[in-house]
Amino acid sequence: MTPLIETNWELFDEKENVDFKQMNGWISEDKSLINRLENKYGTINLEVLNEEETEYSDKELGFERVKGNLRKVFLKAQRNIVYAESFFSSKVYKKFPKFKRLANEPLGKYLFNNPLISKKETYVAKYSLGNNKYLGRKCIYDLDGESFFVVEVFLFHE
Repeated sequence: MTPLIETNWELFDEKENVDFKQMNGWISEDKSLINRLENKYGTINLEVLNEEETEYSDKELGFERVKGNLRKVFLKAQRNIVYAESFFSSKVYKKFPKFKRLANEPLGKYLFNNPLISKKETYVAKYSLGNNKYLGRKCIYDLDGESFFVVEVFLFHE
């Protein structure tokens, strides 16, 4: 079972998003999430739930039925800690072919080591999993003029 989005995405603003204050440090993080999680939880394992070519629509990117690679994973320690999705259009993975099939490799390995990739915007939304409520962030990145996103749902509260 994966988390379900409960609210619309809102552009993140540290001063405006009062509902998310306790998680501001995680939302605004601009480094490898796995490294920070390992400091907090120990060894982190990546479980790929699904990685497939599909058509995807996304309001924040202005995509309407764009073909690309959608990947869904859990980052785990003793339990699931973060649920993540990433979508790379075919235009993105033509520029960086590795994004067509990451398999068990962490995305951060490439995300933070490629000078052609820059973060543009961060959005936040509330998610639920069972009876629990969590915070999700959606980061929009640019790769040499082409946009893609990474969604991470933090399955914990600080």
